[in-house]
Amino acid sequence: MHLLTIVAFAFLFWRAEDGGRWVLLPAQDRTGTLLITIGFVAIVAVGAVVAARRTAWLHRNRPEQPDAAQHFYHQTTVALRLAAGIGFGATVFLTRWPEWFDINDRYPYLQILADLVVLSPFLASMILMWTAFYPLERLMRGEGDLVLSAPAEPGTRRWSFRTYMDFHVRHYLLVVAGPMILILFTANMTRGYASTLQSWTGWAWAPDFVLGTVACVVFAIAPLLLRRIWRTVRLESGEVRQSLDTLARSAGLRFRDILKWQSDGLMINAAVMGIIAPVRYVLLSDGLLAAMSSRQIEAVFGHEIGHVRHRHIQHFLLFAYVGWLATAGTMELLARVLLARQVESQAAILAVEGIGVLVAVVVWGAGFGWLSRRFERQADLFAARCVTPPADRCVEPCGVHPGDGTSTPSGPHLCATAASVFASSLDRVAILNGIPHEERSWRHSSIGYRIRFLKSLAGDPNRLARFERVIHRAKAGLLVAAVVGTGIGIAYWLTVTEPAILQIQAALPR
Repeated sequence: MHLLTIVAFAFLFWRAEDGGRWVLLPAQDRTGTLLITIGFVAIVAVGAVVAARRTAWLHRNRPEQPDAAQHFYHQTTVALRLAAGIGFGATVFLTRWPEWFDINDRYPYLQILADLVVLSPFLASMILMWTAFYPLERLMRGEGDLVLSAPAEPGTRRWSFRTYMDFHVRHYLLVVAGPMILILFTANMTRGYASTLQSWTGWAWAPDFVLGTVACVVFAIAPLLLRRIWRTVRLESGEVRQSLDTLARSAGLRFRDILKWQSDGLMINAAVMGIIAPVRYVLLSDGLLAAMSSRQIEAVFGHEIGHVRHRHIQHFLLFAYVGWLATAGTMELLARVLLARQVESQAAILAVEGIGVLVAVVVWGAGFGWLSRRFERQADLFAARCVTPPADRCVEPCGVHPGDGTSTPSGPHLCATAASVFASSLDRVAILNGIPHEERSWRHSSIGYRIRFLKSLAGDPNRLARFERVIHRAKAGLLVAAVVGTGIGIAYWLTVTEPAILQIQAALPR
């Protein structure tokens, strides 16, 4: 969901630079624009109502298939989110909807308000979808006769509609919208006052430099903003806090604080945010702290430490950079070929941009998903190693504790007891969140597969070594691709005065 919100904002950035080349409807066709804009919102809303009713029916009429309702609910939620993204994309690129609110030439400092109006159909589709799912969500949390997940923990508050909507808006929208609004505001200002910036500095790339600098600063300090949006407080002193601090020190983790994520006891999750230690936070939800054992909490905390210690966020950024190089390089190469053949038309530009979109979809759809799933397993492995018990408390045969009271180096081995501890935490998270054990996603393998994979590593040191080599090679490959791609890019732009696609545009009749 967070990625979908990022994509929705990215559409606004892209449309501002695109100039409306993909628009299919004529400027005077306001009816068609409104039909597309309102139509996708209605489709998502109606689809959510149907999905909620179907989920309830499956639970009541298929008791022999307890995962059927959960699986259907999660799959339809993904489909509805995808429909909202595609529908909003069609509104932004195929209609004049964004142009109705384009005031950037006159009032760059107010364009951000107009951008939020342009974004409103997407926001409306999300809010209507959550509204339709609210009765089902309450039932899923044990507040009715339909129970798809474990009942709410004793003493937790019930999810009123206001609390429910506040949580979803904060967790799925504002957490992305906050930083993105700051960056979008800067983009509008640098675009509106581009000539002024260029004349002041005497540098043609001054607007891009300002935007890039602000984006980096916002990204770096975003955790300071997000901790407020997500309603967090410092994890209080006590046995749990002491054990987590000890675990963090032993793992070499530096951070600003450990926070309790307040969700009225209904969020069972953990997260880490921030690249640099002064603004890095580890979040543990109140529901997780209340519903899991101290050992399971340590295991979940260890998983978040694993993301930091293995620099997953940095490698994701590196992947994004390499993906951009691949997409931009492909587009420039194709445009250069068309220019050499004197194919200079609007259709040529659309073809270049269309292929660029296709390359980006392939790179992110296949590459990012593959990398993300393996990073999650690497974090699982790190978490299991964090909760490795002493030899006298290991209850399963493993390579770390041979059984004679001694321990071998941690190297290519994983304690079977530690793997079981983390597996139990994964299982608990799945049950409490109502996630089917075999439900996989683009970024995560299924809970069931992750459990089986981790336990297989404990029983097969060779497989463990192979897995760690795959991760090492993937990270090294990203670094090599970034260095080589940057070198090629610098060498190319030192010899080329202007991108080929801009040359094609300049050749078109005005």
